Amino acid sequence: MSTVSFSSDILPLFSKTTDIPHMAKFGVMLADYSYMSVPANAQSVLGRLDGSVPPIMPPKPAQPWSQANIALFRSWIAGGYQP
Repeated sequence: MSTVSFSSDILPLFSKTTDIPHMAKFGVMLADYSYMSVPANAQSVLGRLDGSVPPIMPPKPAQPWSQANIALFRSWIAGGYQP
């Protein structure tokens, strides 16, 4: 499998019009690589995306992330948070 990068693979998964501005209100900087590459921050976001940590992201009525997108996010973490 090729290297998963934040800029090419992960950032496009977050909506620029909903996810990014909504979560910024809570101090979660989804579009900021320096924030997202902190392991605790990435794990917190992952927990909300996969439903293991409430509240689940994205909130309803938005559709939850697909298992493929969650797996891609996990691969990015496992691959060392590549930019």
